[in-house]
Amino acid sequence: MTTLFEVSLSLLILQIIFSIFAYSTAVNIQKKLLTEQEQKEQRLQLELANADRKAKEAENRELVLKQQKLKSEMQQLQEYSSYLDKNEDDLRRFKHDYQNILNSLKVSAQEGDTTKVVKILDQYTNTQFDQKALRKYKGVNHIHEKNLKSIAIAKLSKLYSLDLNYSFDCEQNIYQIPKSVNILDLVRIIGIAFDNAAEESMALIKETGSTNNARVDAMYYQENGNFEFEIRNRVREATIATDKMSQKNFTTKKHHMGLGLANVKEITHKYENVMIVNYYVDDGWFTFDLTILPDDENEIED
Repeated sequence: MTTLFEVSLSLLILQIIFSIFAYSTAVNIQKKLLTEQEQKEQRLQLELANADRKAKEAENRELVLKQQKLKSEMQQLQEYSSYLDKNEDDLRRFKHDYQNILNSLKVSAQEGDTTKVVKILDQYTNTQFDQKALRKYKGVNHIHEKNLKSIAIAKLSKLYSLDLNYSFDCEQNIYQIPKSVNILDLVRIIGIAFDNAAEESMALIKETGSTNNARVDAMYYQENGNFEFEIRNRVREATIATDKMSQKNFTTKKHHMGLGLANVKEITHKYENVMIVNYYVDDGWFTFDLTILPDDENEIED
């Protein structure tokens, strides 16, 4: 009887011990599971926090870039406005002074000494005006589309600050471009073309040691609803293959990956039916020409 009791007691104790062990194990497993879940939640929260931080940083960078761009455009427009105001004052004063000079030269003119009159007037004109400054924004007043005007002012200002010989023409009033092309894509192309011309011009000056060897000529043109942009510049190598120029890694500059024309090619690919782009090298000049077809012509073709 005593033995049976001891065995029963032993079994009971074993059951209690097993139950305690099983409970402890279950609690530990549950704690482990909770800990892993908490860790997952913490990791998820950390990832979400990092993603939110990166998004805010990207948003802030984009905002900073937009603010910098806006500030730059405002400075350029203010410079252009000041340029117009100054030239208007200079021209008004020049007109007044010129009348007085003409009166003082009447005697020489009446005596038939026209050579002296022309020489004096020419000397006075050259001393009163900075001829290069007068040409700085020549033609920009005919551009009424604000994006085209802003990129022209920005790039002409850059050429002027680099002390490059250049010209810009826009004889027709331009109010808009064909609607088939996104104006921002067009501005990107124009910006790339100007930058390429400026970089090649500076490289040419460095190679030849003379600023007279470099020149950039650009123009906007519009007729019957189309839009044309052309820019040309002198180059160092007159035999560069234009098919290589549009390759992504092609460059004529050491340690520099020229992506300009490759980027242009990617943009213009979207407008195969409405935009015509040609570029070539001839007689020491690189010429880039872009034409956007009129909207009505596109509709007829469609």
